[in-house]
Amino acid sequence: MYDSDKGYPPSQPQPGFGGAYPPPPPYGAAGPQPTVIMAPVTSTVIMTTSFADTPTSCTCPVCRQNVVTRIEYNTGLLVWLIFGILCLLGCWLGCCLIPFCLDSCKDVDHFCPNCNHHLSKYKRL
Repeated sequence: MYDSDKGYPPSQPQPGFGGAYPPPPPYGAAGPQPTVIMAPVTSTVIMTTSFADTPTSCTCPVCRQNVVTRIEYNTGLLVWLIFGILCLLGCWLGCCLIPFCLDSCKDVDHFCPNCNHHLSKYKRL
């Protein structure tokens, strides 16, 4: 029944003869199980704020505070375009200067009220 030299049963391949490997353990056998590490997934959500001609609530990227922006009006391309059209139409005696007095024609700069960082520029044209 056993090989007298090695002590192996004759039905199993003996080590060193033919390069045969032992059969794999059955699926239900207890053995080393792989360790699974669950890492937390972090995601960054970037919300864009649409800046218009009114003060807007946003988070300042410099001081990280939730603020309502401070706005300043600046002369932009639309003011100069209206000025030029009014001059061409014959309003060169003073009516052509009206767009320089109207905030609704000017560009708008948004600033953080805490750190005075320039957040955005809203251009009319």
